[in-house]
Amino acid sequence: MNTGSSIFMLAGSTGLVILLGLPLLISPMGWARKLGWKIPEEADLANYLGRSLGGVCLSIAIVGYLAARNPWLYRPVFELVIILGLFGAGVHVYGFIRKSQPMFENLEIVVFLLVSALAWYFYPRSPA
Repeated sequence: MNTGSSIFMLAGSTGLVILLGLPLLISPMGWARKLGWKIPEEADLANYLGRSLGGVCLSIAIVGYLAARNPWLYRPVFELVIILGLFGAGVHVYGFIRKSQPMFENLEIVVFLLVSALAWYFYPRSPA
């Protein structure tokens, strides 16, 4: 049985919906402001990209909910989460080095690496 895998994917998908997906889809600039970003005067592109990222996050969460029901069948979702976490950490490290992001974004480096490590740890090892 892959109970840990199911719980990880269910909790992660719910967190993704609540912390990123819906806030970015509904109000990307409001979300950015709360994290300490300076809002540009011309925000159309930022709103578009933020809403697009929110839609991507919600899509990943939906597949995550499917993976929670049958982790063995949806093993590639765990692999996707590992890769997304590594790329997310890389993007945030780049912003940290350039000093171009708020402090909260710097803390997310650890969060992204932790998510990747947990996805690897809870990766379904056998069908059950």
